[in-house]
Amino acid sequence: MGVATLDTLRGDVAGTRGALLWLVLKTTMLSVLTLGLYSFWSRTRVRRWLWSSLRVGGAPLEYAGQPLEKLMGFVIAAVIVATYLGVIVMLLIFASLTLFEGVAAGGVAAFLLLLPVYWFAQYRGIRYLLNHTRWRGLSFAMVPGAYGYAWRAVAWTAATVLSLGIALPWRTHRLWAYRVARASFGDTRFALATTAGPLVRLWLPVWAGLWLLVGGTAAFGYVLSDGGSDEEALAGFVLLAALPVAGLAALLWLRWRVRSFEVLASAIRFGESATLSVRPTVRRVFRIHLLGWIVVALLLLALLFALGLALGLFAVGWLANIPTDGAFAEPSPYALAALGVLLYLTLFLMRGALRTAFVTFPLIAHVGDTLVVAGATAVNATGAGERQHMADADGFANLFDMGSGI
Repeated sequence: MGVATLDTLRGDVAGTRGALLWLVLKTTMLSVLTLGLYSFWSRTRVRRWLWSSLRVGGAPLEYAGQPLEKLMGFVIAAVIVATYLGVIVMLLIFASLTLFEGVAAGGVAAFLLLLPVYWFAQYRGIRYLLNHTRWRGLSFAMVPGAYGYAWRAVAWTAATVLSLGIALPWRTHRLWAYRVARASFGDTRFALATTAGPLVRLWLPVWAGLWLLVGGTAAFGYVLSDGGSDEEALAGFVLLAALPVAGLAALLWLRWRVRSFEVLASAIRFGESATLSVRPTVRRVFRIHLLGWIVVALLLLALLFALGLALGLFAVGWLANIPTDGAFAEPSPYALAALGVLLYLTLFLMRGALRTAFVTFPLIAHVGDTLVVAGATAVNATGAGERQHMADADGFANLFDMGSGI
């Protein structure tokens, strides 16, 4: 495991989930106590642990990002996005009230205009991660291209919607190719050596299955409700069929995500001779998600119960020791609001921490254990390239998950 054999480098993952769980719990509690301020330091510590746990050819990755960069980027991104949304949303709501006598159209338009910002942030977040990742003393890098990525994502998403989903494999391929072509390790660029053809062959059965599920369920419900006249029968059927249909659709979607990732990641080329291969399995990824999210849900329910019990006992003790006509007989609305924010922050950040330990890390471990880099001679001969330092790019990505991810 993790050793170079002739011209091949194999991946493996060190570290234990118990050590990661202790780290994320500890840093999450510090984030809650500082009202989210420590989350930038928490994210940095968790990334350093995860990066160092993934080894290729026995050498671990290294994460070189700094928490103050994340804090500064978050503040800048929050100001820019808040200004953008404030002006745009106000204008759209005014136009919607004037033209349609309602705010629904303006709200939908505002959401659609936020999507380019999201994809802009996605590219810059990936670029920041690569530009702060080292291996064997050499740096990964990605050149600027967030605006080009955002408009491509908008165009291909519109094509996907208008084609009722058929264009999804082309969208996936083009966005991957755009990112990979702008990434490098040391002084050598990456390239994506595949067309959209393999993705199309993977997607069409999934696409047909999804539409058959939706269309078949709708048609059967329509017949069962006697042409839509029996609303109670239709509502009952929808409630009964929603869970299994959603489950089957989720399985089809999961299969597409895993297999498409395998095709695209295994098509990455480095230089003229180095190739990368990963072999995640749908069954293993499904088991990781299923068991991981069950554990996360149970732990969050236990935490919610414990917090509710503690608050209940505190409230009983408080009321028992104050006069009923005193100044503290009625709780302050500000104190209740602050308590609500603190509870929400605790559950929100704890969900992200538990997801990292029980879902994200097992997925990284599974992919890492299947990683094989052939053509190690080309990798070993790579020289140092120009480092692309980014002091603020991670802030936009942080803004969209609010510190709940990695």
